[in-house]
Amino acid sequence: MLLQKNIISACIAITMTGLIATGCGKPAETAYQKQVPVPAAKWAYKFQPEFTFDIPDTSSNYKVFLIFRYDAAFEFSNIWVRSWVKQPGDSVYTESKRIETVLLAADGTRLGNNVGGVYEYKVQLKAGQDYEPFKKAGTYSVKLEQIMRKNPLTGLLNIGLRVERYNAKKPVS
Repeated sequence: MLLQKNIISACIAITMTGLIATGCGKPAETAYQKQVPVPAAKWAYKFQPEFTFDIPDTSSNYKVFLIFRYDAAFEFSNIWVRSWVKQPGDSVYTESKRIETVLLAADGTRLGNNVGGVYEYKVQLKAGQDYEPFKKAGTYSVKLEQIMRKNPLTGLLNIGLRVERYNAKKPVS
């Protein structure tokens, strides 16, 4: 009964957030954002969500974020993912970086915004460390693969990617 109440509360909160966000429109600095639901909240190795976005201006700087939506069934303090990137003009993906994201603080509290037992955590990736800076204008595709020892990972609800453009007059170094 309590679980059903939490699920209903989470669904209502997610719906309200979506309605508010739709009414407000997308922020001007957001170049791209997409979240993909994880089938049955179990991220298996074979499930590799793909994100395709345009980078029209390489003289601008960009911030890239991974977005994780998870619940209490996620049993780890961190998650490891590998990114695969297809750059403009390429026909195949190349292996990019292994990225570790911590989802639990040192004191054991879950990181991210909590709505009805569902946590959403957005972590900024570092250019040159977690991903290669965008040096070519055009369409990029990124696939994410979970590379934890456990398969599947339970408790992950959505995986997302967000790209923000900022400081358009300063060139990327």
